[in-house]
Amino acid sequence: MLNHSQGITARKSERVLLRIPIRVEGNDSLGNAFEETTSTLVVNRCGGLIIVSNPLEPGAVIKITSLRNQMSCFFQVVERAARSLSGSLEWGVKCLEPEAEIWGVHFPTRTEEPSQADLIHALLECQECFSREMAALTVPQYRRLAAQSSLPRPCPKCSATTDWKLGFIEGELEEVLPSLPAPSASGLTPQGEAEKRRDKRLAVKLPLVVRLPDGSEETSATENISKSGLCFACNLEMQTGDRVYVRVGLDSPEEQRDISARVMWRRPAKDKGRAYYGLKLEAGA
Repeated sequence: MLNHSQGITARKSERVLLRIPIRVEGNDSLGNAFEETTSTLVVNRCGGLIIVSNPLEPGAVIKITSLRNQMSCFFQVVERAARSLSGSLEWGVKCLEPEAEIWGVHFPTRTEEPSQADLIHALLECQECFSREMAALTVPQYRRLAAQSSLPRPCPKCSATTDWKLGFIEGELEEVLPSLPAPSASGLTPQGEAEKRRDKRLAVKLPLVVRLPDGSEETSATENISKSGLCFACNLEMQTGDRVYVRVGLDSPEEQRDISARVMWRRPAKDKGRAYYGLKLEAGA
């Protein structure tokens, strides 16, 4: 999202594709004051990626208000995104008050320990105070959460151990991107598409293997999942309508099975050659 020279790409916290309605106020690159209602595309503890149609100046300070909780913080513009997810102007921004947690999600600081590779990052919600956290779970913790639908863990706001469940997000990435063309080979009616979008989506980063019909494959991780589909980023070249095969989860390769899926949308990611994809699992998967 942001370049290494700014120290944000080597993230201090896990990031999540999350649409949050916001109001942005400040001066554009010409010095003109503006106010714009828009949304985030990606957020983490230190900042995010936002859509702003006004040209901004790197280094400028802007005010962002979350329209979800009415909290306001000052952010510094780091850079314009070189590869747009939305087809509009997008800007990487750094929060000057990260302790305020404007996004309504607590992002624990990441460590450099090798054990981080064995953790499952998931958006959880306390069932007492409804605070949210992008939590790093061990595999046994995640298995318990999946089996029992909740996990007891300390809540800083409740000052007690409470039950936490997976937190739903408002929608998938393509729902934030009005410039996306309709899928050309989805086979969905408008009503079917609406039903698909009503599926509750979970921000969970699970191990993922994607295989193309020609046998080429790549290991990645999900960005979010639902009963009918998933979102992820990878370097494989796929187009809307393509059929692919995926293996998702923590089971050993011998226990996993290929699931047939259809590419519903594709958007370029920050890194050249890499893209975000949305897949719809096919009937019987």
